[in-house]
Amino acid sequence: MHELVRASDVHAGGNRFARLLDELGVPARGSVALLLPNGLDWYVANHGATWSGRRVTSLNWHWTTDDSAYVVADAEADVLVAHARFADAAAAAAPHVEPERRFVVGGSLDGFRSLHDALAGHDPAPYEHPLAGSTMNYTSGTTGRPKGVFRQPAEGAPPPPRVAASGAQMLTMLAGAEPATRPHLVAGPLYHSAPSAYSTGALLLGADLVVMERFDAEELLALVEQHKVGSIFCVPTHFVRLLKLPDAVRRRYDTSSLALVVHGAAPVSPEVKQQMIDWWGPVLYEFYGGTEGGGTYVTSTDWLERPGTVGRPRPGVEVEVLDDDGGPVAPGEIGQVWFREGGRQFEYKGDPAKTDAAFRDDWFSLGDLGHLDADGYLYLADRRADVIVSGGVNIYPVQIEDALVAHPDVLDACVVGVPDDEWGEAVHALVQPADGATIDVDDLLAWTRASLAGYQVPRSAEVVPELPRSAAGKIQRRVVRDRFWQGRSRRI
Repeated sequence: MHELVRASDVHAGGNRFARLLDELGVPARGSVALLLPNGLDWYVANHGATWSGRRVTSLNWHWTTDDSAYVVADAEADVLVAHARFADAAAAAAPHVEPERRFVVGGSLDGFRSLHDALAGHDPAPYEHPLAGSTMNYTSGTTGRPKGVFRQPAEGAPPPPRVAASGAQMLTMLAGAEPATRPHLVAGPLYHSAPSAYSTGALLLGADLVVMERFDAEELLALVEQHKVGSIFCVPTHFVRLLKLPDAVRRRYDTSSLALVVHGAAPVSPEVKQQMIDWWGPVLYEFYGGTEGGGTYVTSTDWLERPGTVGRPRPGVEVEVLDDDGGPVAPGEIGQVWFREGGRQFEYKGDPAKTDAAFRDDWFSLGDLGHLDADGYLYLADRRADVIVSGGVNIYPVQIEDALVAHPDVLDACVVGVPDDEWGEAVHALVQPADGATIDVDDLLAWTRASLAGYQVPRSAEVVPELPRSAAGKIQRRVVRDRFWQGRSRRI
């Protein structure tokens, strides 16, 4: 299923929503929580709030009801807008918001007012008191409660809000002015920062949106052809599933309108990226960063010359790689990746210790390991927490996963370190087969020896019907790893 969201409808509805917030007495810098699926209602509420100086928090509707209630309370939400399909989570969160400030779309909920009825009495004309608002997205909470990542706007700054402006800047810089105004396809959930940033940036440029409720590989191809889509944001899982489509299906659709395919959120294997460039042309642009900020990007042309790189810093950002003592490492040597973009740009709400730990002076890190080459191009090795230490040797799972996913019968893979009395940790792989495929583990491991060093080849492997994933499609490596380490006093 998909919805065509027109920029004019978002602006008109957003102006109504901004005036509704004024009527309710929600102050500038007040908080609006959204528990909504992809669609027009999300864009209307987000636009109205962030263009009138308020702060938006989009809830992950895959969270438990308890976590949803916690986030609404932690965000100090003045207003809650929920879809009726998320009734349980909405009911759990409702006590934290005054009854007259709770709204529902897509049906009815006890204790909630109809948003559409509330908006009907307000003027869709341009809002008279524009003020740049902000967003506060929450981390996935794999190490406890979700944590809010807040990026404070400049005091008194006019719109557009920072997220939309950044998305528009990247779209225009990478695609050019005209392609950036073609329809933009939304393939990921809007409670994540990248899909929301690029799509609100496209709206700022005047583009309409083709919004998928959930990703489907063949439907994406059909929508690109039908709407002459100019740009998309994808995650690597999307690429893998697109490439697993039968050749006849892939040839059925015209994707020549695509001028810009931004991808990020997780590492992509060089084999997968090469196949996508071969198919769609040099229109892929990889972005590396996080909800906290930062960012490098790389064009297809540069990537083809330096396979595996995530590029150089975007405008306004610096990057460096440091050792454990905070000293710079030589080109080619692995260390922790640090960013700087004009002072401390974010904080973890209610957790000054976590905020301080993320920074070194004005530099901050997402916890990733990598190296710079002599020309300043960044290459990622892994997240610090994901490194497997076997017999004193650091082993990086992403390199092994790339080799496994290159096998035609493998849809996806997750590699973790498991307890080993002799080596400390041993490399173990979980592989998810492609549709209709049967995997012989011994044959698969033998096949990887052609591309991996001996110490990288998994000592063991298992075939699983499905790997655990977050709502954004990222493999939850911690969930996989914890299964093997339960009941042990040490975790490495």
